[in-house]
Amino acid sequence: MISNAVMKELRANDSYLFLMKELEKVDDKILEPLSGTDWPRDMPVITGGGITESIATVDVTYASTGMDDDNIFFDAANDIPVIQADMSEQVARTFSFAEYMAFSRVERMKMMEVGRDPETFLNKGIRLHFDKVLDRNVYVGFRKVSSWGLCNNPNVIRSSASRNTGSTSTRWADKTADEILADINTAVSAVWKENDCASDALPNHILVPVEQFGQLVSRKVSDDSERSILTYVLENNIATRQGRPLVISPCKWCAGIGTDYTDRMVVYMNQVDRICFNLTQPLQRFETEYVDMRIKIPYYAQFSEVRFLYPTTVRYMDGI
Repeated sequence: MISNAVMKELRANDSYLFLMKELEKVDDKILEPLSGTDWPRDMPVITGGGITESIATVDVTYASTGMDDDNIFFDAANDIPVIQADMSEQVARTFSFAEYMAFSRVERMKMMEVGRDPETFLNKGIRLHFDKVLDRNVYVGFRKVSSWGLCNNPNVIRSSASRNTGSTSTRWADKTADEILADINTAVSAVWKENDCASDALPNHILVPVEQFGQLVSRKVSDDSERSILTYVLENNIATRQGRPLVISPCKWCAGIGTDYTDRMVVYMNQVDRICFNLTQPLQRFETEYVDMRIKIPYYAQFSEVRFLYPTTVRYMDGI
């Protein structure tokens, strides 16, 4: 135990600072920023392909010169319908990501004295930043290049949530479990009907704002029930009843992105042949550059905008 007299004497000279530094215990754990990205959960990605300017997809639609009844053949028939194919091309742009870390040799030597390497920190920082760039690309795109993401494509059909019984509110906070289920089934069935009720066109993924997801989890179906609204909805929606399990996930990008800044629900098929994006060049590190007393390490990556291969398998519902 250091006495008060000794402490006063130490404060009188620089050795006090030295002593305090010696007594300081540095935690080995570095507190990095708290940051979350969900794009790997919500969007399929195709990796590889190298540096490209764009990615093209060929679409084909079929049509017949006759109606369905005209294809019924009789012995006396001499007018046989002909099948036709109309081919078109979808083109998705690619974007390049570039960033570099830079620090002085002296700075590096100082940090190495205490067991730290600036390259380790900055490498993590660049990778975190790139992951957040991909997150934005997937959900909302980039205003600078007029690209769109999963949550705000202007070509996707959108509708408004129904009003709850007894008022004009469309918000889930003011609705019962059955009314919320009705909104979800309305969106799911709309996508299904839009795609000729094809079994592989049933939506399997729904994104809702974090607040609404919390309501689904915390609110019970009724006062005398132990089941949450989320459990009730997952068990009774159209997709599940057709043997296609439905996933409902929270998404921060859905809040305030709807018409008149309302909250939006995104209903879609989370499947690589329906919607995806390409990571043509994963993040890579280039050779270290030495400029006078500074060290520079460039990083580069390339990715595409979100590819809505079947836009009709996505639908928005605003005002939830």
